[in-house]
Amino acid sequence: MIVQGRSAWWIRVCILAAVLFSPAISSADDPTRSYFEGLRQRHLFGIAEGYCLNRLALPRLTDTDQARYTLELARTLAAHALATQGQEQEELWKRAEETITEFCREHSDWSDTTVFEAERARINAFKAEIAYWQVKADPQNQPLRETAIRELTQAVTQLIQAETRLSQLLKKSGAFKKFTVLKTATIRDTLLDFQLLIGLTGMKLGDLFQANSPQRKAAVDAAEKWLEPLSRRATTLQLTWRSKLALIQCERIDGDTAGAARGIQALLKEKPPAYLHEPLFVESMRILLHDGKAQQAASQIIQYRQDHGSITSELGFLEITALIQLRKIALEKKQDALAEEIWQQVETRSQFLKQTQPGYWSQRAWILVDQQHQVDQYGSQLTQSLKQAQLLYSQGKIKQAIEAYTKTAQQATAEGKGDLAFELAFTSASLQLQTKQYKEAAALFQSLSRKYSTAPRAADAGLLAAWCLGQLYTQSRTKSRRLAYTAALEEVQKQFPDSKNDYEAGWMLARLEEARLQYSKALVLYDEVPADHPRAADAQLGIARCYEQILQRLSSLGKPTKAWRQEAIDVLEKYLADFPAESNPLILQSQADIAIRLTRIYLNDSPPLYDKANRLLELIISSASRNIAELKRNNEHAEASVAQTAKVIQRWNDIANQARRLKIITLAGQGNPTAARSLVENLENAGTNELLSVLNGVSQINLDLSAETRYELGLLQLKSAEKLISRREELTPPQRQQLDLCLAEAYLATNQHIRALEYYQELLKQSPRDSTLIKQVALLLERCGTKACLREAAQKWRQLESTEKAGSIPWLDARLHIIQSTFDSGNEAEAKKLLGVTTLLYPDLGNAELKQRFQELQQRIQK
Repeated sequence: MIVQGRSAWWIRVCILAAVLFSPAISSADDPTRSYFEGLRQRHLFGIAEGYCLNRLALPRLTDTDQARYTLELARTLAAHALATQGQEQEELWKRAEETITEFCREHSDWSDTTVFEAERARINAFKAEIAYWQVKADPQNQPLRETAIRELTQAVTQLIQAETRLSQLLKKSGAFKKFTVLKTATIRDTLLDFQLLIGLTGMKLGDLFQANSPQRKAAVDAAEKWLEPLSRRATTLQLTWRSKLALIQCERIDGDTAGAARGIQALLKEKPPAYLHEPLFVESMRILLHDGKAQQAASQIIQYRQDHGSITSELGFLEITALIQLRKIALEKKQDALAEEIWQQVETRSQFLKQTQPGYWSQRAWILVDQQHQVDQYGSQLTQSLKQAQLLYSQGKIKQAIEAYTKTAQQATAEGKGDLAFELAFTSASLQLQTKQYKEAAALFQSLSRKYSTAPRAADAGLLAAWCLGQLYTQSRTKSRRLAYTAALEEVQKQFPDSKNDYEAGWMLARLEEARLQYSKALVLYDEVPADHPRAADAQLGIARCYEQILQRLSSLGKPTKAWRQEAIDVLEKYLADFPAESNPLILQSQADIAIRLTRIYLNDSPPLYDKANRLLELIISSASRNIAELKRNNEHAEASVAQTAKVIQRWNDIANQARRLKIITLAGQGNPTAARSLVENLENAGTNELLSVLNGVSQINLDLSAETRYELGLLQLKSAEKLISRREELTPPQRQQLDLCLAEAYLATNQHIRALEYYQELLKQSPRDSTLIKQVALLLERCGTKACLREAAQKWRQLESTEKAGSIPWLDARLHIIQSTFDSGNEAEAKKLLGVTTLLYPDLGNAELKQRFQELQQRIQK
């Protein structure tokens, strides 16, 4: 997807730039200040902070030292915050603020609190500076520029207010002995600090306004008024030289590059200190590039590298900028060979810079090179349109970004750039998908897959179109939407045969058919997924589900199952040939699920295949236990999501509990109730959760069990559940609900239908929309047989009927029970009326089984 956003890494390098280019001012006669400024410049924040904290912890610390080291601690925390990002940065800003607040609260009677309060303005100026460097890196981002201008404007105002208060304090400190705890020199240096910071912040503010605009001139002029007095101070101060350099920068920003160049020459004659040599050279290169003298700039940077052995990353960026400008001139003059040679130098320099000096300037250089790549590939007009679309996306304006990508795609099509047009339109469709505009996304993806059928991602476009149509079908399960979804999947299979997307589409079709209860169709589609496809394990599990459903349906219709059962056993046993030795944990868990389903097929055979079931269940239980233990052990050292690991462990627990439940059923079915009871007793010792998880469903499992076996299981279930009744109040609400379900099932299995009804009705009160509970209560009310019970049963069946699609098999089944309950409760006229309307509107009556049941009911009613 051609989308470019502001990454956390990019913000980090902007922060680094703010740190690197922040003023470093030290007093000639304050060694303490020089010491801490030196540590902060070298990013030795831990040492500076530790030193301050150690000094502040000393007993009998003088007031002056306490104030001074607290001040340096606050400044160190703020400088450290400027050099980091994210949560750590927020914590450091907070600590700096809290240090200031705590000192001012504890020493509210000290006049020195003015100095500490001023530091808040410095912190806000630091934050605004981060925004400034972000804009310089992303100049087209207008909202970001507006934010930075607002923050810098506010910072200048706060700095000026702080400077006024500091100036007043300095006058009083000098006039009155011991007026302040801090030394007068410290207050003076802080005041000068703020005056320079006002000038530099104002200069950056001016730099963000449009060239030659009144706003730029006003901001630069205001900055110069602060810088000029500082530039005339003693040359022993760094502040003096920094101010002189800043005045030159102001001239360049204001558009007077000739004046700035003269300023550099005049400053060089003053023999500035060594630390100013490179900043002056950098500024001279910026002036040359601004004046279009790229060749001169490149030559001088190359000479500078030869003279000094290396250059800074900022000079490296300026060199690449100069080379790109030279290449543009060569291309305009049709000097293609020279342009190619220069481009090779650009790529070499940018790669070297990225490897040796990663950070703000190397990233800026990489952006320049990438932009030039786009211009070469797409042309300047298309590149500009693409940048605008990317900018809109980065600003979170998704609707406008979609329109911009679509428009740029049309522009690329008109210029004959098909590959780019596809990618841009694909991005637009992807954003529509992201914002759940499924109809529009489906149409665009589908048109791309058809128009650009040979494009590398054409098959992806086709599959995404189908996926979007699938989401529309999920929202409203109409026939037209289902057919559109099916047609899109089949089109992918036809258009891109034997591809990864072909089989993915087949898997999606299989899922659709399975959801529609078309198990035979789904079975064929699942079987077409190759064994080496990423969906193979899911497809095999789908096949196991389909076999189970087909066998259950045949059994309910009284049709032969032998052939289908044998086919299912053969296929599923083949899938489990490596179970449980499979090394892939996801495939292994899928195989365990298949094994559970195969076990149920074994137990439903006639006679049940108990030996095979037992062997497979032992493998499932041992595999689950081993994997759970391994996951818990590895989770202590792994970086994987704890939530994800917990989810996998829960799934293994579910599989193990199903296996233990089937184990109990197998033992009971083999006529070994003692072993079954022993297994249940072991579960009782293991804990309440595990016991209830296994026992729930034991007697009501969907297996073709004999009445004797089901009764025996019910007794086993009842005996264990009754042990928990005495300590019911100790159980959690979910455990109590599980216990009630367990008792309800047990009473049902042991033919205590009234007791079962009581528990099921109580469970239904807690979950009034649970269709399974509603149906069970309705069936038990029918079994109750009284007219009151039958009338209530009819109401429950109506409730179920209202949730189903009219004319569907579940709906007709509920309607049959309504008519039957109504008739048996004595309302014969209503029953006849309902039966007549139903047979008139739905003459097919769903399927052969339902039709037979309706005919039998009709015969009863007409007698």
